Amino acid sequence: MAESEVLDANQSLGEEFALEQQLYEESLKTLDEGQILTGVVVAKSHDELLVDIGGKSEGVVTGRELSPGLNVADFKVGDTLEVLVYRLDSEGDGTMYLSEKRARALKTWEKVLEAHEQNEAITATVTQVVKGGVLVDLGMRGFVPASQIRRHPVGNLEEMVGRTLRLKVIDLDHKRRRVVLSQRVVLEEELNQKKQELMSTLEAGQIREGTVVRLADFGAFVDLGGIDGLIHNSELSWSRIKHPSEVVQIADKVQVEIMKFDPETKKVSLSLKHALEDPWKQVPEALPEGAIVPAQLIKSTQNYLLVELMPGVTGMVPKSEFNTAHPPAQGETVNVKILNVVPASRRITTSIKQANPDPAAGAGPSDEAPAAASSETPEPASAQRLESPEPLAE
Repeated sequence: MAESEVLDANQSLGEEFALEQQLYEESLKTLDEGQILTGVVVAKSHDELLVDIGGKSEGVVTGRELSPGLNVADFKVGDTLEVLVYRLDSEGDGTMYLSEKRARALKTWEKVLEAHEQNEAITATVTQVVKGGVLVDLGMRGFVPASQIRRHPVGNLEEMVGRTLRLKVIDLDHKRRRVVLSQRVVLEEELNQKKQELMSTLEAGQIREGTVVRLADFGAFVDLGGIDGLIHNSELSWSRIKHPSEVVQIADKVQVEIMKFDPETKKVSLSLKHALEDPWKQVPEALPEGAIVPAQLIKSTQNYLLVELMPGVTGMVPKSEFNTAHPPAQGETVNVKILNVVPASRRITTSIKQANPDPAAGAGPSDEAPAAASSETPEPASAQRLESPEPLAE
């Protein structure tokens, strides 16, 4: 019986030793440089954390080995964190040096590689402006060139600090673990998707809301939500204009009519005036034939004048209906008489002469004598006979 108890005790000791040996070997495995482990803060000083990672001793995380934005003061005893074993002082006191920021960077690098392989976007915050672009915090440092931040140039890069960007990897340096990213790629992919969706629904005659994004001498470009359309100057207003800035400004929201859409060239012609009320609807009542109305001269030639009768409605003054020697000045307001209105062709003929008759016009010397004679009162015939009596014959 005693021999049996001795055997059981020896077996128990053997199993305990084997378990300790296994635990020891596992603990040694965690001490390999480059491994990422989860540890628990067991003590802290003003500039170091003592972290238990399950090994024979604790490891040290200095303040310099914490990620940007983290400080030793942010941690308390009992907190857990992921760390990387980056140095073992085997020849000295056996201290393990751990790094939270290197662990985070390594895990982030793996996520970056996966996102690149899957062509997925990742988010990161801009931390600093550097030459040629900005740095972002991915868990590791990434670089975004200035040309890759937006679809259009960014004026002041300092305004980007603190903002979150949606990025895709455009270049990797595996050896140095450096990554170059682009938000522009993400934005352009989204824009192309919107374009495809929009193109399938665009039709001539539709009224759409858009945003004015650019002005040119010949018209205004409007973003319809993925596709830019052009409003030519002639389609911006019923009135004549010299520059689109007379009607719209950049960032204005406008209601426009789709005049023409070419799916192959992706060109869209728009009209702002056709989305507004046609002023010619008021012409029959406001400008009847025979009426004399004020008008502003907007164009002058040797053969005709062009006057604006009301916003969006113009009339022509033929050469015979104005004084060619002394025509009105550009921008001058004159009275005109409505001679003829043709709604079908939107043409109105007017006259300055007939609206401003000159009493002396057409009067000549031969016409003045009778007028002067008629102003004198003729003497009676009897009086004439008395004043010039005939002499009596003797």
